[in-house]
Amino acid sequence: MAKFFHPLFVMIASATDRELVKYVEYLKAENQILRARIPGQIHTTANERQKLIKLCKGIGRAIEELITIVTPTTFFRWLRDEKGSKSKIKNPKGGQRKPYLLKDFVIESAKTIGFDYSEHS
Repeated sequence: MAKFFHPLFVMIASATDRELVKYVEYLKAENQILRARIPGQIHTTANERQKLIKLCKGIGRAIEELITIVTPTTFFRWLRDEKGSKSKIKNPKGGQRKPYLLKDFVIESAKTIGFDYSEHS
């Protein structure tokens, strides 16, 4: 059975530390050139953010030197949001809606008391 490896993985696996530094420097320069040609902000999807967060796990604070797609502040906010989202239970429906009967009761009470909100709008 033939094994297929991406050429980039083969190159990285066989590289020395000095070579890896050169690779990273090259990729950073290439990224800066590409980034300079893209005006404005780059909006990432949730999947793209998750991929970047996953790849960052072993890098630590050195990500500040590497990241160019967003500011380091934004990236660290993504990390905080990811950690916080696991413990929070979100209500997909939003706030609880008041039943129409209650709304109708409040409007009818306001009219009975003498306050008609439609006259003041």
